[in-house]
Amino acid sequence: MLKLVNISKTYKIGEFSQNALDQVNLEFRQKEFVTVLGPSGGGKTTLLNVIGGLDHADQGDLIINSKSTKGFSDREWDMYRNNSIGFIFQSHNLIPHLSVLHNVELGLSLSGTSPQEKKDRAIELLDKVGLKDHIHKKPNQLSGGQSQRVAVARALANNPDIILADEPTGSLDTETGKQILDLIKEIAKDKLVIMVTHDAEMANEYATRIIKIKDGQITNDSNPIKNVLEEKGSLNLKKTAMSFSTAFISSINNIKTKLGRTLLTAFAGSIGIIGIALILSLSNGMQGEIDKFEKETLSSFPIQINDVGVDINGLLQYSAFEDNLVDRPDYDYVIPEKSAFEENFISNNLSQDYIEYVQNYINNEGKETLAGYSFNYRINMSLLYENSQGVYEEIELENKLPDESDISPFSNTFFHLQPEGTIYNETYDLIYGDQPINSVETLENQQIQVVLSINRFNQMPIEQLKYLGIDTLNLGDDETIPFKNIVGHEFKLFIGSYEASTSDINQAYTVKITGIIRTKEQTNISLFMGNGLVYSHEVEDYLMRNHPNEVGQSIFNDEGIKRISLYPNDFSSKEKILDYLDAYNLGRPEAEVVIYNDQAALFTTISTGIIDAISIVLIAFASISLVVSSIMIAIITYVSVIERTKEIGVLRALGARKKDVSRVFNTENIIIGFTAGLVGIVITLLLMIPINIILENLSDIPNIAKLSLWHIVTLISISIFLAFVAGLIPARMAAKKDPVVALRTE
Repeated sequence: MLKLVNISKTYKIGEFSQNALDQVNLEFRQKEFVTVLGPSGGGKTTLLNVIGGLDHADQGDLIINSKSTKGFSDREWDMYRNNSIGFIFQSHNLIPHLSVLHNVELGLSLSGTSPQEKKDRAIELLDKVGLKDHIHKKPNQLSGGQSQRVAVARALANNPDIILADEPTGSLDTETGKQILDLIKEIAKDKLVIMVTHDAEMANEYATRIIKIKDGQITNDSNPIKNVLEEKGSLNLKKTAMSFSTAFISSINNIKTKLGRTLLTAFAGSIGIIGIALILSLSNGMQGEIDKFEKETLSSFPIQINDVGVDINGLLQYSAFEDNLVDRPDYDYVIPEKSAFEENFISNNLSQDYIEYVQNYINNEGKETLAGYSFNYRINMSLLYENSQGVYEEIELENKLPDESDISPFSNTFFHLQPEGTIYNETYDLIYGDQPINSVETLENQQIQVVLSINRFNQMPIEQLKYLGIDTLNLGDDETIPFKNIVGHEFKLFIGSYEASTSDINQAYTVKITGIIRTKEQTNISLFMGNGLVYSHEVEDYLMRNHPNEVGQSIFNDEGIKRISLYPNDFSSKEKILDYLDAYNLGRPEAEVVIYNDQAALFTTISTGIIDAISIVLIAFASISLVVSSIMIAIITYVSVIERTKEIGVLRALGARKKDVSRVFNTENIIIGFTAGLVGIVITLLLMIPINIILENLSDIPNIAKLSLWHIVTLISISIFLAFVAGLIPARMAAKKDPVVALRTE
């Protein structure tokens, strides 16, 4: 069954070397109780370790069931120890944080035994050694004799062929030692038991064979095998592996014994998580407010398609390009520069084909997605006001032929076209006067009715008050203008270019203010850039029909349209509109591509960019604490490895692989990382309560700090990952420990 052929083992410490085993040749029967006697340092324990696969001979061969072990890999030695060997140590070597039951189950766990079968087998063995009533106790709650009985039960768990006992009664009193020896003798009836001892009297009483060893050589064998028979057999080794559940249970139980240290470690590790979580919650909340603002308010901002203008998105990119320029370079050349407006000047071809494309959307899908729309034409007209000297002066209008101011995407005007659809009535309240009536009859009488738009604070710019006949030079600081003084005020609208010296003012239309409008309480966004007069599309239609020669043709295309404005119903509607407009450009040459401006997207892009930049900087600072906590976890794991060195030796003796040992420590780090992440999230959620109260008092925005589920999962995952990585090196160190050295560690 077991045969040692010319086994030699030498230990070297510096220049000193000692032969622990010197050409040892032994053969053992399948069932016998063998004791190995000899002085300390004679090679007894080394012989036991070589037979058990914990240590390996420098020379010779260990033959098991006629199979040589010369070519055994570490994996095969692990399987051999788990399947064929049961160890009983002098100092019991029970794992202190595991219960009696779990200590016995450990070897079975490595062999892949099912949970129920494993438990039944462990209880059966503990019953056999008289400890069935103590299965849930920890090793420190047992006497020395009881602990050694647990060790015997653990050695028998996998029903091994060989039991190796290293002075099993060395730490016990005489009576208890006798009980353990009686138990081992009973085991030897069915198995090969090899026991190392100093006690010759005990060996003579219990052993069926006594082998004496001195200075690494066999000096006497009381019952050698005389007739060597070539046994035909095979060594079938079953693979071993520690399951995650086993590693998890071991880690949890160890953590329980050091709960205070673990919680402090987790809290320290959570500080970085708290910092990042608070930053993300504020960033997430601000982004949520921006998204809400965009969906509820900015969605009503029009998507504008201008025949001439500036690409707003291009302006943003141009600004980013300027940031990359070198300040005061030592070049010996000049770089030609174009202004941002020149570089991003756009000239859209608003062809009849494109206009029909947009109108098709308005007449079909637009019935569901559009709250309003407008087509602004270039009508050559002049809006005139009467100054304090009774002279008519021209107010600059946006819809004249293009000039430098017209190219700006933010050009202002005092004369606005009311969009068609529901958006106008949904956005504005008439707060004084009457709605304008522009029938064909009134228009033919050259009478145009309009309303005046003012801001939410009832304010108007001083420079515009002069259009209303107000003496702006003599206005007092606290002076106000009653609505009744404004409603009824008249302007003149001259079709064509007005020249005071040659134009007949009697040919002009009279424009009369009939009411004053202001944005509704639920919205702070105006449909018009600035205050001014608002006229209806009936006025525009009439002027175009009756003054066709004054509808200016764009200098860039053959149509009179200068701008198309589309007002979405809501955010999702806006996305559908943009998709429709984008579809027109697919596959077209660059000259035919029509660029639109989404003003809401401009606002959110700028705001989001600022928030993201601030968040990145703050997260970078908070991440420093994550690095520090990772280093701390690595140190604590290293300390844990030192504290649990003997446990590592026990695991290896039971057949655990190196990766199984690593798994125990890695699992513990994962638990610590998860705890740190969870603690960080809980503390963050608690801190968010006063933070939200403070921010609400400062900004009137409730619950601005919001931590999303995605952020929670991500941060806990990061915490687990960092703890796992931090413990990899110490865990690897644990796996590489020599099991023989580990078992000797106190």
